[in-house]
Amino acid sequence: MEKKPGQSSGTFVQGAALSPGDKLVAWLEAQKIGSEAKLVRVPVVLAKAQVGWGLSGAKLGTAGDAATVDLDDTALGIGIGQKARKCKEAPCAFLVEGYWAGGNKLRVVKAGEPLAADELAKLAHAEVEGESGN
Repeated sequence: MEKKPGQSSGTFVQGAALSPGDKLVAWLEAQKIGSEAKLVRVPVVLAKAQVGWGLSGAKLGTAGDAATVDLDDTALGIGIGQKARKCKEAPCAFLVEGYWAGGNKLRVVKAGEPLAADELAKLAHAEVEGESGN
């Protein structure tokens, strides 16, 4: 994955495939230094909510077996929900950086602008900052 505007200048290396989702979750659980989660970068596809786009039930990628997560974007100055207002139709996706918090929760610390469908289609792997240990 290429570095997108608004994302960290850290070095990311390819990690697990986004599909199957259960293997991705196991990989995310293992991305730690001691007891601290490592910074990861993944594409998230927001779920359509009653009004706008929701942070609960987001998918990591577009595969039918993609992992479902809840996003915690409280670390962002401008939340993902507000950025998602630019999305006029599905999919509403972002490339985000964050820390896996377990329990299918991702603490987002950076999010760029919504991804175009063709950009989203190119993303097949998660990334981790530094060495992945794969």
